[in-house]
Amino acid sequence: MTNNDQQAVKRTGNILPTNNLKEHIGIIRNNILPIVLIFIASIMVTLVYVTNAIDIYKTVTTLKITKPQGSILTTSLMPEAESFSSDRFISNEIEILKSNSIREKIASSLLDSFKVINDRNKFYYIVNRQPEIKDNVVNLKGLTGLLAGIVSINQKRGLDIVEIEVQSPSNYEATLIANVYANTYQRISLDYSRRELTTIREFLGLEKDKRFKDLATSEGAIQDYQQQGGILFLDDQAKKVVDEISTYQAQKNATEVELYSKQKASSEIRNELTKIDRSVLEYIDGQMNESYFTELQKKIAELEVQRDVETAVLTDAKLKEKVNKEYQKKIDPLKKNRDDKMSIVKTGILSNTPQEKSQLGQKLFEIDIEIITNKAKLNSINKVIAKNETEFNKLPAQSIELARLERDRKSNEKLYLTLEEKYQEAIVNERAKLGNVNVIDEALVPMRPAKPNRQLIVAIGAILGLALGVGFAFLRNYLDRSIKTPEEIEARGISVLSWIPSIEELKELGSSQLEFIVANKPNATASESFKALRTRVNYSKLESDLKTILITSSLPSEGKTTVALNLAGSFAFADKKVLLLDCDLRKPRVHSIFQAERYPGLSDYLFSNVKFEEIVRKTKLEKLDFITSGTIPPNPSELLGSKQMLDFLKYLETQYDIIVLDSPPYISVTDAEILSRISDGTILVVQANKTPYDAFVRAHDRIVENEEHKFLGAVLNNFSVKSAYGYYYNYYYYYSKPNGTSKKKVKSQIKTK
Repeated sequence: MTNNDQQAVKRTGNILPTNNLKEHIGIIRNNILPIVLIFIASIMVTLVYVTNAIDIYKTVTTLKITKPQGSILTTSLMPEAESFSSDRFISNEIEILKSNSIREKIASSLLDSFKVINDRNKFYYIVNRQPEIKDNVVNLKGLTGLLAGIVSINQKRGLDIVEIEVQSPSNYEATLIANVYANTYQRISLDYSRRELTTIREFLGLEKDKRFKDLATSEGAIQDYQQQGGILFLDDQAKKVVDEISTYQAQKNATEVELYSKQKASSEIRNELTKIDRSVLEYIDGQMNESYFTELQKKIAELEVQRDVETAVLTDAKLKEKVNKEYQKKIDPLKKNRDDKMSIVKTGILSNTPQEKSQLGQKLFEIDIEIITNKAKLNSINKVIAKNETEFNKLPAQSIELARLERDRKSNEKLYLTLEEKYQEAIVNERAKLGNVNVIDEALVPMRPAKPNRQLIVAIGAILGLALGVGFAFLRNYLDRSIKTPEEIEARGISVLSWIPSIEELKELGSSQLEFIVANKPNATASESFKALRTRVNYSKLESDLKTILITSSLPSEGKTTVALNLAGSFAFADKKVLLLDCDLRKPRVHSIFQAERYPGLSDYLFSNVKFEEIVRKTKLEKLDFITSGTIPPNPSELLGSKQMLDFLKYLETQYDIIVLDSPPYISVTDAEILSRISDGTILVVQANKTPYDAFVRAHDRIVENEEHKFLGAVLNNFSVKSAYGYYYNYYYYYSKPNGTSKKKVKSQIKTK
């Protein structure tokens, strides 16, 4: 807090925030008219809007979209690494709902519904409202575009619930669009899901039939061999070797089938992406070409196959569990590294790809990873089979042929059983598949419009109008850099001798008496202010005799002549012999106030054209004389700074107690600066709400720089007491008008007190 702020607190007895509040109230009071006008205009605009606004009905249908779980599409034929599913599944489905293809199908269904209903009154958007077009309804393309604007689709936070919200001036149309939207999407989702399952079922059926034929062939080969005199049974060692080889051979065959299916799926998606956008395909291929994935999957597959080999020969459950855990400790870090890398790639697909393409891109990436996995597993199984083949070839010669036939039969049997199981699962999934979209709540016909909320809009319009009005007031005040209150002057450490209020009482006087208020209306509030100014000037310089007082201002038309005139009159009332000297030799005004001739005057005397007695003129106040400016000279500054002027002032000091000099503005010309050097004191006049703060500071600094000890202070002219200090304006007004006030008005003032 500065010293000036502390002094202000002591003077007012209030803390600074209170002063700020009073200042804000003053700003609002000064701009009450524009605030009211803006408020009324805002209310009128709001009323016009709510009167002409069309009622909008809103209805909602709710869907539950579940992420597809493990099925024949995602479950491997043999145990493998977990498949990755998109964590943005619902977001992707919402984008599909918003896609142009879905909206086009819905628009087609709506147009068909309109043809059946054929009632224009039940529709708004579907009905054509352009008179130049003869069609009764909008076209398919136009309605498809309209749906994007009136349908909003949002997911409930943290849930698999999606709401389809439709707004329309027709409640029937809104309901129809919402339900058609939900049912169309549900049907498309169901068709897509079943089509995919059917494709897989057909593929598994072909493979199953093929393996069944292979199994029948292998069984027939064993029977032929035995009928031809071959051995009938294998010993235990041979059975063990055959079982191991057949198991791995079955795994190999299953992996080959799965690899083929994944390659086929990859090829189909690649063909589709090639038609849509090759950049997605190039990005995925670039990632897949890195050896990182291949090496990781190779290591994982080798460890998993080694685990299976070691645990296959173990019979102790605890020992088998221990071996599994040891291998899992090695496999888990590798899977984590692979998963992290896959997440980065999938995020890249999502961030760099439009929503309608990102789902295909992610699916292709996952399938390609599975292809790498199957190839790595196939390679590891082949190594194990090659190792077991060595053991197989060591069997006795008489049993090796039967062992080979038995191996083929068992591997075909195991593969066939696996395929049969998956085929049956595919049939069940296909028949039971209802899609991943369920309609929870169908849209209902709304009975009341959802918007506009007319009462709320009017309230908002009123608040907005008031806010705009107040904002305008404060913006206007901020942009207005003029001085408004005495505190702004005092904040810079400049003494305010007095502030002269707006002279409302002058309206009662004639035009010729407007400025000489102390003589024409001595009991007016402004007259009291000039008397206060006289008193403070008297006590402003106790150490020296104050005789010549210069009155100046920063800029023209700030009331310096009025202040000079009334200050001189106030001294005259105090029984001082006073002279008002018009030193404004450029645009003089004193002669016009007294309705006198401008010449002869000061300039004429300084040029020795007239005598002193000829330029001195009397006023209606006995103690007050004035001298006009006289003839306008070509060189006012040189004349005012001449020795004649200095001698003339010294002479006037012998004739008068007080000499008040009215001068030009301080900044505009150098006349006032010259006069300030030869006068005893200088008063700077400031007009409230007009004088720019920067101009005032500049004038003050120049005065102080030249003659600091001669600066008496500032006078704030035309200051609105009511606007700035309205809370005690009535006190001021009441005590400044003891006479001529009716009893009714006095009582009113007392009540206000």
